[in-house]
Amino acid sequence: MKSHKQQLKCGDAFVPRKSGKAVVKTQPLLILLALGGLVGCGGNGNDSNSLNSPKQPGNRVSNIELDASAGGVGVAPNDPANKYTYFNLDRGQVVALTDSESSTSVDWHIAFKHGDIKLNGGASGPGSVKGAVADAQADFYDGSGKPNGSIFLNASAEDELAAFNGIIHTNGLSYAADRKIPAITGDGSSGGWWFYSDPSENTVSANTEQWWLLKSVAADRYAKFHVTALAQDSRNITLELFIQGTTDNAFSATPTIWTTAIGANGGSQCYDIDAAAGVDCTAATTDWDLKVDVTDQHWNIWTNSGVSGSGNGGAYGPFDANSIAGYVSGTAGPGDTDVSGMYRQDSSGGVFKDNTWYADNLQGNHKWWPNYRVYAIDTGTATYKLQLLGYYNAAGASGHITLRYSPILNIETVNVTLEEWGISLDKSTVRAGNVNFRVTNRGPADAHEFVVIKTDLAPDALPADLQGVDETGMDIVGEIEGMRVGAEVHVTSMDLAPGNYVLICNIWDASEQESHYHEGMRVRFTVTVN
Repeated sequence: MKSHKQQLKCGDAFVPRKSGKAVVKTQPLLILLALGGLVGCGGNGNDSNSLNSPKQPGNRVSNIELDASAGGVGVAPNDPANKYTYFNLDRGQVVALTDSESSTSVDWHIAFKHGDIKLNGGASGPGSVKGAVADAQADFYDGSGKPNGSIFLNASAEDELAAFNGIIHTNGLSYAADRKIPAITGDGSSGGWWFYSDPSENTVSANTEQWWLLKSVAADRYAKFHVTALAQDSRNITLELFIQGTTDNAFSATPTIWTTAIGANGGSQCYDIDAAAGVDCTAATTDWDLKVDVTDQHWNIWTNSGVSGSGNGGAYGPFDANSIAGYVSGTAGPGDTDVSGMYRQDSSGGVFKDNTWYADNLQGNHKWWPNYRVYAIDTGTATYKLQLLGYYNAAGASGHITLRYSPILNIETVNVTLEEWGISLDKSTVRAGNVNFRVTNRGPADAHEFVVIKTDLAPDALPADLQGVDETGMDIVGEIEGMRVGAEVHVTSMDLAPGNYVLICNIWDASEQESHYHEGMRVRFTVTVN
C-alpha cells in the first residue's frame, strides 16, 4: 500500500485499493493547494487561500513597429503598396501577402491597414482566429463613453505596462470572429445613421444629425449626405446628398434627394453619384457608389469598396450638423485641411471595431492617441495578449503601428463535486492546455479522492476487480487523495493534452466492503485540440 495515504487515515477505514496502485504522478506545473482539506487529525478542512495565479510561460514580451501606412496618404488605389500588412504572432514576422492572397492563407493571424485591424477568421479570412477584450481601460473614458482627454494625453506605454502585465489568463473572456462592417455606421447607436427611438418596441428612426462624406467607386467624385427619413414598415429610406462632380472643386449648394423603394420584405437599392439616380445593384456592379441594404433587423449603408464591392469608394465620418459645414469639398476640411486620406472602405472586423484602440482629434489636429486596451487573440493553437502603443514612427509619419504582445496561458477552470455516489462537473469538455480543477467533497458521509486518468476506455470499463480500478500501468495524470467531507482543493495549472480522460474516486472502504468506483464515482472528461 502507498504509505503516505495510510498516514492520512486517522483511524478511518478507507485505504488504497492494493499495493499495485500507482504512485501519484503529476505534471511539473501541478500544484495542490488547500492541503488542510485533506484527511488528517483536527481542522475543518476549509482553506480560504485555495486560489493561486498561474505563472506566465517564459514571460516573453515582444515589441514591434509595423508599417501599416498602405503606401502613405494619397497613394493610388491600385498601387501594390495600398494593402494590409499581415503578421504571424507565432513567428513574430510580417507575412508577404497581397490582399487577394490573404483570403486563402492561414499563415497570418492579424493584419493592419492605417487604423483598421482584422483577424484571420470569420469574414476576414479562412483561419479560426478570434479576439476579445482583456482590459478595456475604462478609466480612459467618462461615464458617457467620451474620451477623457487628460488621461489620454498623459498616458504612456511605460505607465500602461502594468495593464498589460495584469492579464495572466483568459478565464471568462468572450471571443468573437470578424464580421463585415460598413464604413458608414448603422448600429442603432447615437453615432449611426439610424437609432432606436423606442428600444422596447425595436422602433427605428433616421438619425438626421449624422453626416458622412462619400467617395465614388472610381474615387473621382464625392458627396456629403445624411439620412432624412426612414419608414420602418416599408423599409424606404430618404437621403439628402450634396454632390461634387469630377470637374467640381466643391460640393453643390443644391441638394439631391433620393428615396429608396426597398419594400416591406427588405432588400437592396443602389445609387450612382455620376447619374444622380438609383441604379440596379447587380447590373451596375462597377457603377454604384452607395448601397442601402435592409435584411430583417439589419439596416446598413455600404460603399463600393473593400468587402462590399470591387470599387475604390469609401466614407469619412460621422459629423454632426455643425461640423459638416466646415467641409466644402470631398478633399478639403476645415482650414483647407487635406482629408483625402481619411476615407475608410467597408471592411471586416470584430473586437477592434467594437472596442477601438485609439481616440481621434483630442487637440483639434486629427492625431490619434492610444487607450492602451489589452486584447486577447486566440489563434486556434495559442493565445496572446496584445496592446497597441502608438500610430506614428519617430519621424511623425502616421500608419506606423507599435504594439507589444506575449503568449498567455489557456486556462480553464472545472468545478468538480464529489458525493455519494457520483462525480459531477460544470463542464465535461475543455481545450488543451492548462486546466484548473476545483474539487469539493460534499459527502455527506465519506472521504473521497479525485484521480485523473488519460484513457480511451469508457468510465465503467476500466480494468478493475471488486475493490476498484487497478491503476497499475494506467496513465495517471494527477490525483488528490483523502479529501474529508466539506473540503475544497484547488489544483492549478494541470497541463492536459488533447484526448479522452476518466475522472474517478478509487477508494476501497474495507469496513463497508464498498468500492467508490463501482458505486458510480466515475465520469468521462474530454480535452479538445485548441
